[in-house]
Amino acid sequence: MMKDRSKKYDAITEYLKDNGGSQVTLTFTQFDELLFPHSGLPKTARTDADWWANDYRHPEKGAYGWLNADYEVVQINLFKEYVVLNQLVKSNWFATYENK
Repeated sequence: MMKDRSKKYDAITEYLKDNGGSQVTLTFTQFDELLFPHSGLPKTARTDADWWANDYRHPEKGAYGWLNADYEVVQINLFKEYVVLNQLVKSNWFATYENK
């Protein structure tokens, strides 16, 4: 069951890995169209900022999707329906530095 739930958000992971810069802003409509074409975003994502928490302990929420792509939610606006994600910058600098 747990595996299926995390797979549900693989589209988010893939999208961010393929298209993400250091910061990505996505509207709820983009999430609906790009990532959840059959079901749309869960209703709770539109009404409850907690759904967007950067928290692995709640696989039914979206966090796996962006955390697995090394992103974190830094801003959520339920009224204007968008979310801002920043790339976690833990490895890039070190990798570049060590390879010199």
